[in-house]
Amino acid sequence: LEALGASVIQAPVIRVQQLSDPAHPTLDPSPYDLICVTSANGVTGLFERLDDGTHPRGDARALAGARIAAIGAGTARALAERGIVADVLPERSVAESLVQALAEIPVTRVLIARAREARDVLPDALRARGAQVDVLELYETVAHPLSPPALQMVKEADYVTFTSSSTVRFFLQAAGDQGAGLSPRTRIVSIGPVTSAALREHGLEPSIEADPYDVEGMIAALLADAAPRATDGR
Repeated sequence: LEALGASVIQAPVIRVQQLSDPAHPTLDPSPYDLICVTSANGVTGLFERLDDGTHPRGDARALAGARIAAIGAGTARALAERGIVADVLPERSVAESLVQALAEIPVTRVLIARAREARDVLPDALRARGAQVDVLELYETVAHPLSPPALQMVKEADYVTFTSSSTVRFFLQAAGDQGAGLSPRTRIVSIGPVTSAALREHGLEPSIEADPYDVEGMIAALLADAAPRATDGR
């Protein structure tokens, strides 16, 4: 957005905290015929634990025996950086679309690498098909303090972007819910339907919803909204 000429206020309201499991510090992926990774952060956590007893810890070769599914393009890029090409990539970056993408793929035992607070749409759907599903919670998102000056700048912004339901929740905790004190002219940009639902739960209606549901989709949707508004002086 800065490269396109926008003045950007970076106001992080969450940070990622990796989870550790002293009882199971490593993961042997060999029993799984399908491994689903639901975020780029999940890729990082997964590789930190990989150890099949044959290859060095964190070696991509440990995943050679499994089909790999990524929830979206960002996750697929993170896997590619580690030498893994995703076998399954849904049309849209949401669990429901990944369920559809996996519908015709036979699965027996599945590992889902995800955040602690993730929805259970994917594991529930795979279990309903008779698969044995293990959920590996690798990280959680926690609140990141938002300074009063940053909060004030956000409230005066033309556009405010939300990239997950947790960013909605923690921003409103910092801002004080009930509309968050945003300017009436502020346009709210949501990365996708799950985030939009979280906004509506708190009484905020998204002005723009990205499609596709990723950062590139957000930028495209924001630019499409901004162009006519700039033309007529808004």
